[in-house]
Amino acid sequence: MGEFCNRTINEFLDALSSASPTPGGGSVAALSAAVAASLGAMVCALASKKIDDPRLRTLAASFVELREGFTQLAREDEQAFDAVMAAYRVPREDPSRADAIQSALRGAAAVPLKTAQSGVQLLTDLLAVVPLGTRQSISDAGVAALLGRSAVEAAILNVRVNLAYLTDDAVTAPLRQESDALELEAVRLAERILAGVNTRLSS
Repeated sequence: MGEFCNRTINEFLDALSSASPTPGGGSVAALSAAVAASLGAMVCALASKKIDDPRLRTLAASFVELREGFTQLAREDEQAFDAVMAAYRVPREDPSRADAIQSALRGAAAVPLKTAQSGVQLLTDLLAVVPLGTRQSISDAGVAALLGRSAVEAAILNVRVNLAYLTDDAVTAPLRQESDALELEAVRLAERILAGVNTRLSS
């Protein structure tokens, strides 16, 4: 199917529902984060109608940049997994097969790790927008936080599934450590965002 961003929603869902391994969970994680970033941008746009605050302009620009990055990562995730499948199709008697598989797995782990890293930045920006958004749209920041946290957690699952097949502990150990730290930070940030949202809704 064509370029990732040129698909309709139904085309993407049809591809996701098929027996093809791509798109898969990694692309869904990145796409979920892109939706969350779009919601963040919307909160900024609505607030900017009422107040002229340079922080809103900075945050809006960051959300747009993050959204573009997440859609690129969704595309890269498909490409990375296709590379893994290609490596496994190398004949078993080929002496380069093992190295090709390990290299492809490292690439497939790197993409969702970037999604998780950017997801934490997204949540950081959402935390900053909570006191600036309008009361009528602040629930959208909460929805974005829930999506952002899920996107990070989903991306990290995709890191871990690739790490499970890597054989070099010197490669896997730091990646596991960073993944664990990103997951904890995402949960912490989301809890702070939701607490702020609920406080504003009840005030």
